[in-house]
Amino acid sequence: MKRRALFMILFTFLLSALACGTGGLGARRNNDIRRAALAYELSARGPVDEVLVAFGLTEVRDNLGFEGGNTIWLDRFAQSEYLRQRNKSQTYLFLHDLNYDDGTATLLIDRGDAAGIQGRKLTLRREGDSWQVISDVLSEASPSPAE
Repeated sequence: MKRRALFMILFTFLLSALACGTGGLGARRNNDIRRAALAYELSARGPVDEVLVAFGLTEVRDNLGFEGGNTIWLDRFAQSEYLRQRNKSQTYLFLHDLNYDDGTATLLIDRGDAAGIQGRKLTLRREGDSWQVISDVLSEASPSPAE
């Protein structure tokens, strides 16, 4: 009986950790990259109503410094559903496809409004204890499930 109770406690703890995100250095680094890319994009191209963030199930959701509206964190299962049903009158940025390799990261950002979606690919490099955008190029926007 004690063994079963101990197993249930451990199982509940592990399940809770997975549901809430285990975080760690990778999650913190990813959020630092997202934070720098978001600040750059808002400064370069202006405000939006919503920021949508694609994240992994084990990542910790963090404040990215966006105070102009809602920040919506979307796991891969919720992305299409949310994009299909979102309020089309609101402008948004969708941060997704974050890739990191040895001090350099790339991130795709889609900016959407009533006129359509424009995609950009940002490349960032770690300089000291912050991330800086070193490249900003137009890219093909992700196909929207709503279209």
